[in-house]
Amino acid sequence: MKRADTTLMKEINLNTVRRTLKRMEIATKPQLAAETGLSVVTVAALVRELAERGELNEEETGTSTGGRPATVYRFDYAYRLALSLHLHEREGIDTVFASVVDLRGDIRKHEERLFDKLDRDSFLRWIKNLMQAYPQIQTIGLGIPGQAVEGRIEVSSHDRLRGTYPAKWIEEHFGVAVLLENDVNAALHGYLLEGSSEQEGEEGMVIGLYFPTKYPPGMAISWNGTLIGGKRGMAGEVKYLPLDIDWSRPPTGEAWNETVCRIVHTACVVLAPERVVLYGAQTDAVSWTACWNAYVRRYPLPAEPDLQWSERFAEHFASGLRNLALKTLEPKIL
Repeated sequence: MKRADTTLMKEINLNTVRRTLKRMEIATKPQLAAETGLSVVTVAALVRELAERGELNEEETGTSTGGRPATVYRFDYAYRLALSLHLHEREGIDTVFASVVDLRGDIRKHEERLFDKLDRDSFLRWIKNLMQAYPQIQTIGLGIPGQAVEGRIEVSSHDRLRGTYPAKWIEEHFGVAVLLENDVNAALHGYLLEGSSEQEGEEGMVIGLYFPTKYPPGMAISWNGTLIGGKRGMAGEVKYLPLDIDWSRPPTGEAWNETVCRIVHTACVVLAPERVVLYGAQTDAVSWTACWNAYVRRYPLPAEPDLQWSERFAEHFASGLRNLALKTLEPKIL
């Protein structure tokens, strides 16, 4: 038991130094000791191990107070990389976006392919080329407009995706972990990540509703910053609400505004969120807000949420998926 306790404490301390240096980027041993609360002797042993693993680099400052120049340690953000691949419609064209991202979240490489031009083989060749160019890739995040159960895509507006196992294909070919995430979930995660926004660290329930141009809507649910998937990951499949709507030919104008109001109202009655983030280009915030105000006068809510329209779904989708993929690279310590 003592040996296990010692090993666990070492891993905790190692991760503490790793996280601290990752945040600071460059530091000396005394600086790391001051930031972590560990002794300089302990820090010296830990940074030596991290250097042997290739997670940091030793550098000399070039300055001296009369003795040997101080050694500084620089975190290597490219020690591990993540590959993010997500499918999204841009200006009505279904496109797959690929980004190689480092541990700081910086994009090292970005490429795009038209979805209609990709099949299974060409998709895997694309990934192979990226992994050969960036052998530090150790995880892959896949973002899809739909939902998967045990790796099989069960719900999707794209006929070609339903019934497929893209994560399994990649894992079998390349032997890396694959995260498969729904587009609206990833977008809401990206929204909540924004450090400069008022909702940073927001507690309670936040939902995101996305109304794409060509496909049915979707909803994501977050509780205290954690995404809620529900049974089989199917929470938020609002296209199944009994609204008698043909989503291949959705209503327009005021009828569309009324439809969005009904969906938002239903979500608010069931979940009572603190905030609702609305994505979509079929209406404008001003006309919809007027419709919403009239709607809740007819059908009052016990607690009205804060409402926010956003035109940044694509940005939030991409950033959220990248972050979720990077999280899989963080050491798991019991």
